Amino acid sequence: MSEATDPNILPSSEFSELSEQAAEWAVCLSGSHVTPKQRADFETWLAQDPRHRETYEQVDALWNSVNIRKHQPHTGVKTLLGIMVLLGCFFGFPYSQWLADVRTGTGEIRRLTLTDGSRITLDSDSAVDIAYDPHQRRIILHRGRLLAELGPDSSRTQRPFIVETRDGIAQALGTRYTVELTDHDSTVNVIESQVAVATRVHPYQSVTLQAGQSIRMDDGQLQQPEAASPFAASWTQARLIYQDAPLTQVIDDLSRYRNGFLKMNKQAAQLRFTGVLPTDDPAAALSILENALPIQIRQYGGWLTWIDTPT
Repeated sequence: MSEATDPNILPSSEFSELSEQAAEWAVCLSGSHVTPKQRADFETWLAQDPRHRETYEQVDALWNSVNIRKHQPHTGVKTLLGIMVLLGCFFGFPYSQWLADVRTGTGEIRRLTLTDGSRITLDSDSAVDIAYDPHQRRIILHRGRLLAELGPDSSRTQRPFIVETRDGIAQALGTRYTVELTDHDSTVNVIESQVAVATRVHPYQSVTLQAGQSIRMDDGQLQQPEAASPFAASWTQARLIYQDAPLTQVIDDLSRYRNGFLKMNKQAAQLRFTGVLPTDDPAAALSILENALPIQIRQYGGWLTWIDTPT
């Protein structure tokens, strides 16, 4: 039976998500002070889907297979997170990203001037292919995000400039815009002039965005255009600027610039943040968040950073 038709086989992104959830529960339950509420929440999570128990048992078996003793919680966290990293290598980082023309490492921001004078800026942990030919100028974004700044095309054909992602294309009708690719969708933010956006499923049904507009595309659908953040390109200056942003978004952004896993509990995920965070000093950024919000930040073995609310 193929993967597309077997309900017991998870897509790789969902498998990775369940593995992370199971690992978080394993970390929680390995502590010396597991509360009755935590135990009840764990049982509720197990009951939500049969695959939850199956995934947890697989992670727990991996934990036990390396003979982790209960009085060594930090060693256990290191080992379990090593397992999660291996899972991510198999399920979250395709070969196309390793073989991309240009890749940036964690914390690296790279600026490139292309053969036509256009410039692209790649954010941390990003990967692109540059596919210029006599008919078009195409940037294929495999991972992360970029800022595109167009130069005039000197060729006779006036080749279109296109940024392509897994979800669709964004063709420049002007000068500056950002494109971001996540596990779930792609986002285009127009800073100057206009950009025509279309999904891969419907390439001839495009929406033209004006400066100051943003749009998401996923599963072959374009969402409704929205007002873009005026700070959509602030990351190019090693700063992240937020106005009443969900803490989940802030943490997702910070995760680009540091190694390991950055996770939070449900209570912390409800918080919102306004302020400026440095991308070139992730530890300082976390300190700013801890001082600005009612949260506690704990480090486990250098690989897991856990954010929760004080009890």
